[in-house]
Amino acid sequence: MGFLNITKKGVAIALSAQLVLATQAVTLAQAEMLGTDAAISKYSGMANRSLLMDELQRSDVRDQIIELGVDPAEAEQRLAALSDAEIETILTQMENDSAGADIVGTLFTVFVILLVTDLLCFTRVFSFVRCIR
Repeated sequence: MGFLNITKKGVAIALSAQLVLATQAVTLAQAEMLGTDAAISKYSGMANRSLLMDELQRSDVRDQIIELGVDPAEAEQRLAALSDAEIETILTQMENDSAGADIVGTLFTVFVILLVTDLLCFTRVFSFVRCIR
């Protein structure tokens, strides 16, 4: 009987210790619902960052960076340290500041210049314009 009580106590202590350790591990990990917007923004941020890294790897961009006196490895480190909001701002500026993107404005400017030169009798491009003399 004495041996059986010792064994029961040992098993009870071992199971109690295991239960305490198991509950400690469970409380460390917390699960929560992840919304679609959060998942999309996380992956779009990663895609934006990789897009900028790819642009930085282009040979013409790398040559321009070196010409300006910036170490390409340091530029990559700084790009990796940017937040997602900063990367989004950079991409927005790159999209808005691209050369030749405003075709309508350029065509309108050319039209106005040709119209004025026709009015001043320098050219004869438009038949509906009468020369001012």
